[in-house]
Amino acid sequence: MQSRHFTLGLGLTVVALAFVGIAACSSTNAGPQAGVKCTPAAYVYCRCQDRNEGTKLCRADGVSFDACKCDGSGVTPNDGPPLDPDGGLGSTPLEVVDSGAPPPITGASIDPKCVGKLGVVAGSADDLDAYVATYTGPGVFSVSKSHGPGLRGPATVLPVGTSLVASYLSRYMLVAWTKLTAGAWAAPNSIGNASASGPTSATLLNGNLHLFYLGADSRYHMGTYGGTAGWDDATALAESAADAGAPVPGKTAPTAAVVGSSITLAFSGNDGTLARETYASGSWSTLTKFSGVNAYDAAPAIVALDPGGTKDMLMVFVGSDLLLHVATRDASNKVWNTPTLFDTAASSTDTALIALPGGKAMLVYKATNDQGYYSVWSPATGFAAPAELVAGKNPALASVPSIARGRCGSDATIAFAEKTDGLVKIVRFTAGAAMAGPFDVRGIPKATFVGVGELP
Repeated sequence: MQSRHFTLGLGLTVVALAFVGIAACSSTNAGPQAGVKCTPAAYVYCRCQDRNEGTKLCRADGVSFDACKCDGSGVTPNDGPPLDPDGGLGSTPLEVVDSGAPPPITGASIDPKCVGKLGVVAGSADDLDAYVATYTGPGVFSVSKSHGPGLRGPATVLPVGTSLVASYLSRYMLVAWTKLTAGAWAAPNSIGNASASGPTSATLLNGNLHLFYLGADSRYHMGTYGGTAGWDDATALAESAADAGAPVPGKTAPTAAVVGSSITLAFSGNDGTLARETYASGSWSTLTKFSGVNAYDAAPAIVALDPGGTKDMLMVFVGSDLLLHVATRDASNKVWNTPTLFDTAASSTDTALIALPGGKAMLVYKATNDQGYYSVWSPATGFAAPAELVAGKNPALASVPSIARGRCGSDATIAFAEKTDGLVKIVRFTAGAAMAGPFDVRGIPKATFVGVGELP
């Protein structure tokens, strides 16, 4: 599971509140529909300024709408899923991007097993375009874009059944998603009535995808995606009712990990608190604060380790010293150990974790010099010394790298956007071998945020 620290500026928040009634619209429980905007003369749902549902008429061109009617004067849509595939984010059907001539293959390339299975989602903090890419090999990605649902935070990309499902914070505080199925991405869509004040997190439990976010009400919420059943409303509370009143001030975005049949949600506050809560059997526990911890208000990274080892969860968090600290949970008694220092020189507020085979894990982070580093954790020896993502030519990054469990020829795949030019690149890690790459994802300009995922 990945963790990212991202702060919305005051200006964006004000704009969001002012324009949410103009541009926001509810999502459908069906998947996004590629290549179709709306059905002419059909009414679809749209979201009003008070967050209630209105209706709007699809015009004859099949790509534009009349104004959203929120006074009851519109025609109620027929029963069944709405037809608006972009959730009112202003997006258009996916448009193929010319990514140029295939690059010359002079060395190692991405494993051919990844054709149609390796997916990337990316975008800039400064524009409205969302880009999706699929590896078609050798060295080539098929890239498309949708105008409107721009990224305002990193994307989480996870395998759900035979699809990759990506979710991310979009503009107007809305949460967007898209999916890769049979090698093709669908146009992005909004998720239920989710309205997030920071980056989202997602994890898998019993085959269902669970999305988590901090709402404008300073409480955590959850959305659930059940494959063919689609998304629910994505507004269910993801915390105990007893925790109302914000017992942790200045809460960060949440991060999540699944062990067995329970979800652990981790977060910190601006008072130095590091806390967790657990979801099991349909209910949330009251939050528990880690004792003896003084944390910085950056979202921790947490991951469930492969079963069979002495530890079942690993967490990396930022201390008040702005250094990275590590905690593990005992697999037998579920007790968290006393945190230790990751490295005396590793300072970062932007981290991500992924489980590796054999009970190991990998940490990636954007350091204070903006460069990316990684380190492999072993239950026997802890974290190794951090290494550059690109040895000897380590670039400055625009945001935290995205990391995915390798499922088509590697142990882990990492994607990042370079700070200077916004180019998206991929490196691949295999235990016992040198980091392979970087490989260019051509056709995505000036990216700030990125997400990557793989299908087996």
